[in-house]
Amino acid sequence: MLKDYFALAVQSMRHRHIRSWLTMLGIVVGVAAIVSLIALGQGLENSINEEFEKIGVDFITIMPGSSGGVPGMGFGAAKLEDGDVRVIERIKEVDIVSPMMTSVEKVTYGNEERYTYVSGMVADDVVDMYFNKKAYQIVEGRVPRATDRWKAIAGYKVSKDFFGKALKPGAKVEIKERDFKIVGIMEEIGNSQDDTQFLIALEDAKIIYDREDYDVIMVVPKKGQDAEEVAEKIKKELEDYRDEEDFQVFTSKQMLESFNSVLGIVQVILVGVAAISLIVGGIGIMNSMYTSVLERTKEIGILKAIGATNNHILSIFLVEAGMMGAGGGIVGVLIGMGIGKIVEIAAVEALGTTYLKVCFGPELIAFSIGFAFVVGCLSGLLPARNAANMDPVMALRYE
Repeated sequence: MLKDYFALAVQSMRHRHIRSWLTMLGIVVGVAAIVSLIALGQGLENSINEEFEKIGVDFITIMPGSSGGVPGMGFGAAKLEDGDVRVIERIKEVDIVSPMMTSVEKVTYGNEERYTYVSGMVADDVVDMYFNKKAYQIVEGRVPRATDRWKAIAGYKVSKDFFGKALKPGAKVEIKERDFKIVGIMEEIGNSQDDTQFLIALEDAKIIYDREDYDVIMVVPKKGQDAEEVAEKIKKELEDYRDEEDFQVFTSKQMLESFNSVLGIVQVILVGVAAISLIVGGIGIMNSMYTSVLERTKEIGILKAIGATNNHILSIFLVEAGMMGAGGGIVGVLIGMGIGKIVEIAAVEALGTTYLKVCFGPELIAFSIGFAFVVGCLSGLLPARNAANMDPVMALRYE
C-alpha cells in the first residue's frame, strides 16, 4: 500500500513539476543554509580541538585586566611584571613560567614594509613548550637558543609571499629600526596571525618596545599535576601578592570550552535565522497542497466511491507533502555542501587560514533531510485532513 502512495505522489508531482519545484524552493534555501553553517561551525570547532590536542599539554595563561569576562579579554591599566613571574616560579607544581610581550610592528625586508605581530619570549621556554613537545616543527633553519640575541623565528607564510619574495634563514629584517637575523622558519600552523608572526628573544623585545611589563604569562604545570588546581593556586598567590584581582587566570581547557560555547551560541542564532526559510517553505507546501486538494476534488470523490477510506486519502496527501519536503531537503543538502566547500576554499585563499574546514557528518545529512521531511508532513497535515473529510457525493459533483 505504501508503494502505491509513493507512486501516486510522484505522479502528482510530475504533473505539476514547475509548481512543485517552486514550492520546494523555501525548503531548499533553508536546508542549504543550515547544512553549510553547521558544517563550517563543526569544522572550525574540530580544527581548534585538534590544535589543542597537538600541543598535548594544559597551558595556564595569565593576562592583565579584570576577570569575569571571556578569557583573554581583560581590559584596564593593570600590568604583569617580573614580580608576578617570581611569585609563580615559587609554586612547586609549576614547570615552566614564560612571560611574553607582543605588539603589531612594522617589519622591513629589503624595500618591502609590512605590519605584523612580533612576540618576545624566552628562547628556552619556546623550545620546551613548542618544539621539544613536537607540537610544532622548524621546517628550515634551527630552533632558537638561549644565547641568541637579535635573532628571529619567522612564521611559515613569511617565508613565502608575505614580502612579495621568499625569506630564508640567514636573511635580515628590520623591526623598529633594529636588524634581526632569521634563524628558523616555523611549519604552517593554519591561521594568518601565527603564520605571519616573528618570535624574538624577550630581552630584545624589552629593548625595542622600551618597557618591562608583560602582555601575558604562559605557565606549564609539572607532569602529573592537574592544571585546574595549579591555576587556582596561581590565582590565590597572585591575589595575595597584588592585593587585588586585576588579572585573569585560565587554562587551555577553559579557553577551549569558552570558545566552543561562544561558537555554539553563534551557530544556534544563525541556524535559527536560516530556519525561517524552512517555515516559509512549509507555508509554501501548505498552500500548494490546498491547491492540489481543490484540483483533485473529483479524484478524491472517485477514490472514496471505490472504497478508499479517510485514512487512505490522508496518507496519500501526507506522503506527497513529505516527499516535497524530503526532495527539497536532498537538494538543499547538496547545495549546502557546495556552499560550505566554496567558503572553505575562499577562507584559505583570502584569509590564509586552514581552520575553517567543513565537516559533513552522516548525522548532519540525515537530520537535515529528515527534518525537511517532517516539515513537509506537518505542512501538509491540514490540507490532507480537509481532503480526507470530504463528502464523496459533494466531491463527485465538484466542477
